[in-house]
Amino acid sequence: MDEARKINNYTIEHSFNVGNREVVMGVDETKEEPYVVAYAEFFTPACYHLMSKLTYYKNYLDAMSGYCERCAAQVQAMQEEHSRFNFDGTTLTAQDCIPCPPDESIVGKVVVMDVSKNRREYRHCAYQLVLAEAGNGASGGRGSAVFGTCLATGEKARWERYEVLGEIKPEKMPFWAKDALKSIQEKTAAEKSARKRHGEAR
Repeated sequence: MDEARKINNYTIEHSFNVGNREVVMGVDETKEEPYVVAYAEFFTPACYHLMSKLTYYKNYLDAMSGYCERCAAQVQAMQEEHSRFNFDGTTLTAQDCIPCPPDESIVGKVVVMDVSKNRREYRHCAYQLVLAEAGNGASGGRGSAVFGTCLATGEKARWERYEVLGEIKPEKMPFWAKDALKSIQEKTAAEKSARKRHGEAR
């Protein structure tokens, strides 16, 4: 039998994971306020290590109301994020890619990430196209880390080399992605130029 997950001594009875946070509701009948609602930021299967915005309740229905409000807010946040992607969200596959052997460098290439195992709200091509920029996995070394920039969101993050389906075929590159790539490259060039000028001025 799986060990119950806990926040301190509060046993998790409900959890909801959509977007960038998991909402949880826990119970400890020995406490004056036996119910807690919180965001789980980091956890192991048995115990949460970092929680945020813990709210304690004496009444179960009040706790469930607070829990449902947070769940609804997470859904709304994802809906707002998806509304910014004004393009077809159909996911890309290996057929849309040029194969990249694991020992081959993908630095500077736009690669397609496998999102088939992602939670459903992240199974969208907006989360697939990444400009690979650094990492042992990106350079074809022994490691698996691929650091890069998501074209749709502009966010820098880490992926794993085994998530890379391949380099996007030029003819499969969406128009929005071409524009995003150009913007990222121009921003990177401007930052490098600014650093160079700063170094020369010292």
